[in-house]
Amino acid sequence: MLTKFRFALLSLLLAGITAAGQTSREELLSRMDLTAGNYTNYLAPTGHITPAPAGYEPFYISHYGRHGARYMTSDKPYRRLCSQLDSAKTLGLLTEYGKDVRNRLILAANDAKGRAGSLTPLGARQHKAIARRMYDNYKILLSQSLTVYANASTSRRVIHSMENFCAELKELNPGFSITMDAKEEDLYYIKANKSIVLPECPTDDDLYRSLKKFRQKMMAWSPRMEAMFTDPERAKSFIDAYTFADDLYNVAADMYCLPELNLSFEDVLGEEGMINGFRSYNAAWCLWEGLMPGSKKSYLRIYPLLQNFLDEADAMIASGGNGLRLRFGHDSVVLPFAFALGFPEATGATDDMENLHEHFSIFRLIPMGANVQMVFYRKAKSKDILVKFLMNENETSIPVKTDCYPFYHWRDVASYYRKLIKEANLVYSK
Repeated sequence: MLTKFRFALLSLLLAGITAAGQTSREELLSRMDLTAGNYTNYLAPTGHITPAPAGYEPFYISHYGRHGARYMTSDKPYRRLCSQLDSAKTLGLLTEYGKDVRNRLILAANDAKGRAGSLTPLGARQHKAIARRMYDNYKILLSQSLTVYANASTSRRVIHSMENFCAELKELNPGFSITMDAKEEDLYYIKANKSIVLPECPTDDDLYRSLKKFRQKMMAWSPRMEAMFTDPERAKSFIDAYTFADDLYNVAADMYCLPELNLSFEDVLGEEGMINGFRSYNAAWCLWEGLMPGSKKSYLRIYPLLQNFLDEADAMIASGGNGLRLRFGHDSVVLPFAFALGFPEATGATDDMENLHEHFSIFRLIPMGANVQMVFYRKAKSKDILVKFLMNENETSIPVKTDCYPFYHWRDVASYYRKLIKEANLVYSK
């Protein structure tokens, strides 16, 4: 009877998680920052930590995190926008509103000059906050003198994120012995492994054609964009409407990463434009990473990371020791990793791009600072190891049976994922 109750409770919990993954128009209108998609700033976790079963204590945390808030990875949107508005100004086509938008763009572009892809001050604070919560939530483990190994991709913003995370941990516990590095030879699992040959998929090209049409529809000129020009039709003769709207959306989204600038471009797109920009990139990310039904399985390229998690966890368990393992990288890893793990937040996609955002939302999965954590527990005089999974510090589920949700028996988890990797029959290019 107790087992049936536990599984009934689990079903209700999973239903709640799935519902939480849905996004309504009302939600976006109430929090326009969510329309920034993968530029959305890290969302504060619920703070709910389920107590471990009696006698179990945490002994190992394994983590992968995206870098924090950053500048755009290229200044091309700024250069294109400023060049186009300079031309419009020369031709006398800018309204007073258009001149105001141009002035704001110049300020933002000057601030971003030479900083493409760099971590912002907010990005540093995000990682310090995540580290502090990890310490507070698992103090019974992290108040010990531990050997901590952290590594990152070779991207500067990722390295700086790692440094801020580790600096906060060291301040909280000077007894930590922390080693950090960012080596080329680790990129095969820290980033998507592009030497893995993806199986052919006959419907992938059709999906990309549909995505192109969908994005062209989403990234249209808004009435506020037209209000920038005295003669919008003449302006369109030298400004590509799609690229102009797309560039403006990216600039508007990135401003959330730079609150100290006190600049906003939401008004240029309007509420509809920002929501449609989110829908455009939400569909694109879903297809790019192979999470959309009928798409090429790009997520297979993060299986080496899954293998790394499994192997290092088994080694820690065999050692009988305690530890903390940190890895830092990119949204292009966190998103497919969450999907490969079977998190409900990442597995509800549909090929209906018009309604995809109602089932799948990148701001829940890959905001700035996004992370996946596995927390391991053991009990004295027992060989049974438990593990729980966190998506952006919130407890989540995986497609493995358990009698103690949100905890899973490691023997079942390891067996499930090792079988998943084996059955993928990964092929590597020469």
